[in-house]
Amino acid sequence: MGYTRDLVTGVAALLSDAGLGVYEPDGVYAEGTHAITYGVMPEEPTRVICLTPYPVEDTGLTDVITGMQVRMREGLDPTAVLDLADLVRDELHGREALLFGTTRVGLIWRESEGPMGQDPHGREEISATYYIRATRPSPYAHE
Repeated sequence: MGYTRDLVTGVAALLSDAGLGVYEPDGVYAEGTHAITYGVMPEEPTRVICLTPYPVEDTGLTDVITGMQVRMREGLDPTAVLDLADLVRDELHGREALLFGTTRVGLIWRESEGPMGQDPHGREEISATYYIRATRPSPYAHE
């Protein structure tokens, strides 16, 4: 696997192992499943944690910071998504010394979080930004 896939599957595994949802790489979820997905927020199921990575800092060295948007949705109760966001924060914020596939992660921290309003079905959404400090060797990076 590549660096970015390692981060997505690693974060998804942490959240899945904590019981916050199920990660299905093919994006097909059984009814009633709490989904952890990548990229595009699906219409269903109701409870979703959607992960989207993006580069934040590449310095020319092997140490990099990658952002991970964690977009969350949970039912019609507007406070339920707040609880989900708290559970995600408790699982990710401050995690250190992880190995995701072949990618070494030094630290994960929450950088920001804010409401996104309702989706077309009236379900509240929140988006949080987590930063991941990791090692990303490449042929032209200096150690």
